[in-house]
Amino acid sequence: MIENKIKLNIISNRKLCENENLEKQIEKTFSAYQRKIILENFEIVALTLREKDLYKNEYLKLVEKIYPICQKYRIDLILHQNYDLGLDNKYNIKGLHLSYDSFKSLNKNIREELIRKYKKIGVSIHSVDEAKEVENLGANYVVAGHIFKTDCKKDLEPRGLKFIQELSLILTIPIFAIGGINQENSHLVINSGVFGVCMMSSLMRY
Repeated sequence: MIENKIKLNIISNRKLCENENLEKQIEKTFSAYQRKIILENFEIVALTLREKDLYKNEYLKLVEKIYPICQKYRIDLILHQNYDLGLDNKYNIKGLHLSYDSFKSLNKNIREELIRKYKKIGVSIHSVDEAKEVENLGANYVVAGHIFKTDCKKDLEPRGLKFIQELSLILTIPIFAIGGINQENSHLVINSGVFGVCMMSSLMRY
């Protein structure tokens, strides 16, 4: 019964992978998922390629490696920040994820063009006001965080489940929760009103 499964957006981080081999790690994770060895209660809806430190040409090379794996397992690949890669027609990429600042500062014409081009445009938000603003500007979904304590944001206090509950009352677009979420605590987040969850660390080290 796929309806009851938790929607999962995997966030990449090659620095957490063995030998920084993201390609091998994604193949390993997707294969285990397909064989129902891991993530049995989840439906992977996307992989967000979030390698923030790469220059455009390096990022494009990584897209070339990861895209065929996503195609093989029928999982959508979502680009992160790099909306002007000039990808040729052999790539059918349906998603783009941007930071709040990037999305907000886009020229209106560029933003409208991206909304037409991509089926899914997600934006990271850290407050109720930011969430409402990006929804009004045309975002398809938001990634809200961070919810629980996480090594990625050691010095910042998590926003907790209350943050998600507040968002779910005002937004009409889907909410993905991020930050310290794993297979054990994900049901708490879902019960607070989100559409799905994002996971990074546990799957990059799997």
